Amino acid sequence: MGLERDNGMMVGQITSEKMEALRIRYRDGSPEDRVLVNKMLGPIEIEFADIRMIVDPRDNYTETCLWLEGYPPELKSLLALVQLVEDRNVFVLDIGANCGAFTVPLALASGAGSRVIAFEPNPIMIGRLGLNVQLNNLTEMVRIEGCALSDHDGEALLNFRGHNYGQASLKAVSGRMRTGGVLVPTRKLSHFTAESDNHEYTVLKIDVEGAEELVLNSILDSAKDGGWLPDAILIEVRHAQEWQTDLCAKILASGFEETMQAEGNALYVKRTKSD
Repeated sequence: MGLERDNGMMVGQITSEKMEALRIRYRDGSPEDRVLVNKMLGPIEIEFADIRMIVDPRDNYTETCLWLEGYPPELKSLLALVQLVEDRNVFVLDIGANCGAFTVPLALASGAGSRVIAFEPNPIMIGRLGLNVQLNNLTEMVRIEGCALSDHDGEALLNFRGHNYGQASLKAVSGRMRTGGVLVPTRKLSHFTAESDNHEYTVLKIDVEGAEELVLNSILDSAKDGGWLPDAILIEVRHAQEWQTDLCAKILASGFEETMQAEGNALYVKRTKSD
């Protein structure tokens, strides 16, 4: 197909027509077809809404969706956050940043003086995230923290699930679904919250494959005594049945209202005094 590969990297040229044919074959074909298409692929540059990203569709669901559809899989959730940060001096905590599907658009939409901290513990995904931050000239706005947020400072085992690096988690992965793991540093969220004082609005997005309570419980508990809280929280709730506590109820009790549920996420915005 006019495509050369070197250690899995796409180094030749492929026409847009042939690339679209690969997308159709992947989307509509059998599992065997998808395996064959994966063998032909490597990192690919895409563009959507004036955002440039290099994605690798072979081993990460988010990047597969970006390659197939031309936009992130959680588009409604992303657009809801873009509306909150657009042209404002904001502080964004992207916990579970993956390849930058939220980090990059939110940074580009934010106003002057904004800061985005992208937390990503997976060493493989840190590299991809950094590449996409650099590709969009965001190195002076986005800071990458190569650690997992948890309930303690130290280290923990990040478990890999299947052939999807985006599903790596501090939670245990059982049976054949576990495909290895790596020790990563862990930090508490409280180490990073003071920076919000320099901004007019704070957004926290968290998607850590079921380990959300390890990150949020201490923050929500301290809020009862006047501790720090962001202005908005987008949290993945697909794994809510795995939590030992009802995080959504705790968020509501902390002065938030739920404004959206979509794509396995829930968006909570802090109630104003007049509400």
